[in-house]
Amino acid sequence: MLNTRFITTLLAVAIIFVSGTHAAVFRRSSRATCPQVTTKPDFNYIPYAGLWYEIERFENVFQQGTSCERAIYEEISVGVVSVLNTAVLADGSLTNITGSATAISPDEPGHLIVSFPGRPDGDYLVLDTDYTNYASVYSCDVAGAFVLEYAWLLGREQTMTQEVMDVALSKFTQFGVDVSQFQLTTQGETCVYYPEYPFPPSVSK
Repeated sequence: MLNTRFITTLLAVAIIFVSGTHAAVFRRSSRATCPQVTTKPDFNYIPYAGLWYEIERFENVFQQGTSCERAIYEEISVGVVSVLNTAVLADGSLTNITGSATAISPDEPGHLIVSFPGRPDGDYLVLDTDYTNYASVYSCDVAGAFVLEYAWLLGREQTMTQEVMDVALSKFTQFGVDVSQFQLTTQGETCVYYPEYPFPPSVSK
């Protein structure tokens, strides 16, 4: 059986939506086991909050056919932020999922536990971020004979300079993650983004 806690983790990290049109096939990593990674040692969720665009990702079954992915984080209470993930499906319709993320311990900065209604909790690992340009996010788990490896490169803008991207990708290669698996996410003029951000008064979080 696949690890349901890990699957929920994927829902929080980026814009992950399960559609009936998606084939139930998981991409198996070429690695034998998950790498030992560490998160950003001085991570602070407050400056991390706000709007992030997905710049690149490891392709996965949950995001097949989606584009224009965004994640919006807003503080709810001390150590807890709301999570609003939005995307455009292959048929052009908009989709979203809402939940929360909680900082688990000062001893594990960059490690958040995410929750969505009706789903088990999952992990969110921030390998590194400068808060203003990039965030390098990774998750990995072993399910039977499968190593399920996922990674996301997030940016504050819809595009990212090569200089910033090189820095962000180096946080993955530092732990032996194969960055050649990254695929570019469609963003920009062809996308429809909703809701507006910062949130207008009429839009509920």
